[in-house]
Amino acid sequence: MLEALKSSSPRFRVQSPFLQSLRRRFGKVGLWLLLVLVPLFFLRACFITYVPPGQIGVRQVSYGSGKGLQKQKVDPGWRREISSYERIYTFPRDIQAVEFTNNPEETGAGHLQRPAVKVPTVDGYPVDVDVTVLYRVRDPYLLASKFGLSKAYEEAVVVRFTDPTVKQYLGELLAEEFYHPKRLAQVAALKDALAKRFTPNGLELRDILIRQYDYPDTFQALTEQKKIQDQSVLTNQALAKQAEVQTRLNRVIAEGQNLVNVSTAEFNAQITEINAQKDLYQRQKKAEADLLVKTAQASGTEQVNRALEGAGSAKLLRLRRGLALLEGIKGPIYVSEDPTDLGKLGNPK
Repeated sequence: MLEALKSSSPRFRVQSPFLQSLRRRFGKVGLWLLLVLVPLFFLRACFITYVPPGQIGVRQVSYGSGKGLQKQKVDPGWRREISSYERIYTFPRDIQAVEFTNNPEETGAGHLQRPAVKVPTVDGYPVDVDVTVLYRVRDPYLLASKFGLSKAYEEAVVVRFTDPTVKQYLGELLAEEFYHPKRLAQVAALKDALAKRFTPNGLELRDILIRQYDYPDTFQALTEQKKIQDQSVLTNQALAKQAEVQTRLNRVIAEGQNLVNVSTAEFNAQITEINAQKDLYQRQKKAEADLLVKTAQASGTEQVNRALEGAGSAKLLRLRRGLALLEGIKGPIYVSEDPTDLGKLGNPK
């Protein structure tokens, strides 16, 4: 019955000249598009490839006189690549990184991670150093010819050379010198040495970052003990220097006091000599004065004696006798005349 209904149902077809003309035109355009695009896709698939901007390539020829890797590098853009005859292999062109750290959270996406470099320092304390190596591909032909077309160069070059070089240069430091300006000089030498090892392998070192230092748990206790010992040594040295300075000071004081004593003795001797000269001078002058006085007295006596021998000497003699007589009289004396009247004495009655 269903078949009867289907056979008996009417079929409607739109008979429009416009639609028929539009269908014919699009059919022709589609045909032309197929004729143009199919060869382009074929050409794209068999003869051309695209190198992205962040990549650099190396061409490998499969057969022929130029078989093998080609030294000329392939820059980004649309490049020739004949299917089954040659192929272009690409490497990252931008800066890449390899992380040496024990903390996975500090590793960037897509970066190769290796354990932190354990540096044996001069004083015997192993220090875990977090290192980031930044590099880029410099010569893809040299890189591919030595290490293949994969990223095996990261292990063969970056990891292989970085670990021993970091240990070599930073291992010349004391553990506490990682926070000293000397570390900057060692890192600069480390960078130069690592760059020289990267270049012959087709890589260019851009930078090496020493990011963090992890000391062993016993380092703090040992460091504190060492600091106490160092401080004790410095204290003893300071005390020894102080004692030495005090000894020199005492010696200088003694020498100064001795110099003062010697100078005082010299000054006292000079003073004694001056006093002696003064006393001698005084005695000499006094003796001279006494001699002059005695000479004058003798001269006066002589002149008196001479005067006594001359005129009037008898009167003077009687006067002296009278005075001596008066001095010998005891008791009151009544004198009515002047006993010193020389006229009367000279003419007694």
